[in-house]
Amino acid sequence: MVIQRIQSVYLLIASILMGCYSFSDVILVKTINETLEKVSLFDASLISFIISILVTVLSLVSIFKYKALKLQIGLCFINVLLTLTQIAVLVIESLNLSAFKFDQFLMPNCMPIISIILLILSILAIKRDKKLLSSDDRLR
Repeated sequence: MVIQRIQSVYLLIASILMGCYSFSDVILVKTINETLEKVSLFDASLISFIISILVTVLSLVSIFKYKALKLQIGLCFINVLLTLTQIAVLVIESLNLSAFKFDQFLMPNCMPIISIILLILSILAIKRDKKLLSSDDRLR
C-alpha cells in the first residue's frame, strides 16, 4: 500500500505525536518538601488530557475522510483550535497548582506545537488537492 496523499502522512504524524504527548511527563514541580517531581499530563490537567486524546482521534478520523475534502479541512481546523485550547488549559492549570510550586515545562510540550504545524500543512495540502480536482473537472 502506497500513501498517495501527503496530508495523510501529516495527519498520521500529528496523531502519533498527540497520542504520545497524552501519556508523557509535561511539568516539573517542586513539592512541599522541596523535591522535584515530574507530573504527567493526566495528573496536571484532566481537561487537557481529554482534549489531547480527542485531537488524536479526530486526526485519525480525518485521515479516512479523504473523499469529503471540505469535511477533512473542517476537522483539521477543529484540531488546530482544540490543540491551542489544550495548550492554554495546561498553562493556566499548571500555574494554578495549589499544592505544588510550578518550576518548569518539559520538552514534550513541543509536541502540540509541532502537531499544529503538521495540521496546518495538511490543510494546505488538502486545499491544493481540492484545487487540482476542480481544475481537472473543468477539463472534462
